[in-house]
Amino acid sequence: MELEYSDKNSRRSKLYIGVGLVVAILVAGTVFVALQASSQLVANDPDMREVVVASRDIPARKAIEEGDVSVRSIPADSTNATAYTTLDEVLGRVTGTSVASGQLLTRNVLASTTEGQTFSILDPSEEFDPDGPDLRAVSLTVDAANAVAGTLVAGQVVDLIVTMAINPEIGRTPEEASAQAGQYVPGPSTKVTLQALTILARNGDIYIVRTDVGTAEKIAELQAVGGIFTMALRPEVDDRLADTEGSTIDQLIEEFGFPVPLPPDLEDRSAGN
Repeated sequence: MELEYSDKNSRRSKLYIGVGLVVAILVAGTVFVALQASSQLVANDPDMREVVVASRDIPARKAIEEGDVSVRSIPADSTNATAYTTLDEVLGRVTGTSVASGQLLTRNVLASTTEGQTFSILDPSEEFDPDGPDLRAVSLTVDAANAVAGTLVAGQVVDLIVTMAINPEIGRTPEEASAQAGQYVPGPSTKVTLQALTILARNGDIYIVRTDVGTAEKIAELQAVGGIFTMALRPEVDDRLADTEGSTIDQLIEEFGFPVPLPPDLEDRSAGN
């Protein structure tokens, strides 16, 4: 028995083959597009940068400790180009401003951009002015009892009071000294000498303050002649300069009415016995 050939079956087979080819082309095209998109995404992956960020809120003028900061990887762009990249660059350094948790640590938030130095003469937001005062950092020693019980910290503003021994006969000829005998006597004299000094750093009883170079000379001279320094803390909002007269023991006796001791009358006591 012979099979009868059908032209209808032939056309149907060709149709199936054509549909299969179209499906295969569509699948291949989809795979190709997916592979292209995947490679494009890989090519567009952003460059990453390791940066130092605050792990918690850090107050101003505080030395940075290990728990204060951490390193994170973030996409690199112009906003984080100046951020520190390793913990060693910031540990032990002092913040010039308050730093919020999660904030990048950049050079403008630290008190100094010099590694190993914990303070800067200029404020973090302050730029050098060639026409401004010749700012300098100078150190002086103030006992804790004369420095608000040793509670002063960097960033605070103080007035400097100096007590020094005055000898009115120094620099006078014998004739001048004789003519002024009894008018002046040797003794201590106290005066507010410098006002609104910013404490940059402190190491025990040694304070580093910011001033201009001319005033730094005066501080050095006052220390050389044995001046005793006292620091008076100013309110943060008070930028006025006080006008004072200074103080000596005779002024205090007169102002407060201290009684002046007299020699005892021993002869009258002996006569009474």
